[in-house]
Amino acid sequence: MKPATASPLHPKGDRFVLGTQWYLRAFDAQGTLLWTRAAPGAVWAVNVTGDGRLVVAAYGDGTIRWHRMSDGAELLAFMPLADRTNWVAWTPEGFYAATAGAQAMLRWHVNRGWDAAADSVPIAEIPGSDRPAMLPLVLQELETPRALGLAVMAEHKREVMAGTKSQVPPGDRLYLLAIGISAYNEEYAKNLRLHYADRDASDLASAILNTQSSLYQVQPLVLLDKDANKDGIMEALASMRQHMAAAAGSGNDLAVVHFSGHGAMVDGELYLLPYDVKARNDASIKASGLKADDLKHELHALAKSGRVLVLLDACHSGATTMNGAAVAIDADALRLGLAEGNVTVLTSSKGTETSEGRAIWQHGAFTEALLEAFKDPRADINHNKLINPAGLANYLTNRVPELTDGHQTPGMEVRFNTTLFASGS
Repeated sequence: MKPATASPLHPKGDRFVLGTQWYLRAFDAQGTLLWTRAAPGAVWAVNVTGDGRLVVAAYGDGTIRWHRMSDGAELLAFMPLADRTNWVAWTPEGFYAATAGAQAMLRWHVNRGWDAAADSVPIAEIPGSDRPAMLPLVLQELETPRALGLAVMAEHKREVMAGTKSQVPPGDRLYLLAIGISAYNEEYAKNLRLHYADRDASDLASAILNTQSSLYQVQPLVLLDKDANKDGIMEALASMRQHMAAAAGSGNDLAVVHFSGHGAMVDGELYLLPYDVKARNDASIKASGLKADDLKHELHALAKSGRVLVLLDACHSGATTMNGAAVAIDADALRLGLAEGNVTVLTSSKGTETSEGRAIWQHGAFTEALLEAFKDPRADINHNKLINPAGLANYLTNRVPELTDGHQTPGMEVRFNTTLFASGS
């Protein structure tokens, strides 16, 4: 009998694992047995991974096997061949990966009773067994079924991307924050009223939900009028950031932040005006407005987990503060101030142009053109049923002037050019 081999302690110091001739066992710090697993042979060495999730054991049959720390269940086995070149790895369910020289090593052995010869079937002959991409996921997920599901999903995404020539795999997430403020606070900002900003936000959210489910899992949040106060906007951005970071996807998740409302420039600094802005004068706007630098910080935090598209319609005409001073914004300065890295920004107009809205559309011109882009083949410049930033920018640059008789031209700062939207054309 070989001497028992004890592992180092679990990183928390509350458990340890012991390997013997025929068993692998885990004990708590008081020596109470937690679980026992039969071993395929003598345990020559055993250890616990640094994160405490796995037990790794080297066995006398030449294999190294990974076990789940919580209950000792075997997850994956690995056998290097004597030629020091070939190897084979497999799960207990028979999913495997192997080098060319080791393909014939694994076989299913089936007993037929004491008086009949056993059958032996090469595992390579079982369709669907060769799953090299799945094996690392088994250790990540600590179970085969979920790992297999993730591997199948990844394979399907690659096939869909190849078939559609898309740079974005299906199943990625689109996080939408649509903000529309038509009715500003009557006490502090009654002169800032708009006609269609709330409809801009709600209709854009509906359009994205109705047209993008083939490309994304859409997770929308809409803030209208009194819900679009400063705290509400900042909390929504923080929630979006947390969800994107937690999803930890492929990096192709898309955050769309849409704002339809007023903006202002005070002492050379840019502000978006939330519902509860105090628009008595410049000083009160500075104290209660949403500073562009704060918005920029949130957008760049989002961009650490995916792509960010910002759609800003904050250049409406006719607004004044309570003391009669005009509220105006430089769209170019706002766009350039927010765009960076993985953040693309489209504004409803250029420079100090004002944004138009008309009763015939029941929208601002910028949002009307956005809604049309989802179904107009002119936005699909690659003719592949997809809209990329270049196609969207090109479409808006032409369509908004058409709608406004040349009075309004969107501004674009495009920082990535991977697929944005599915096209309904």
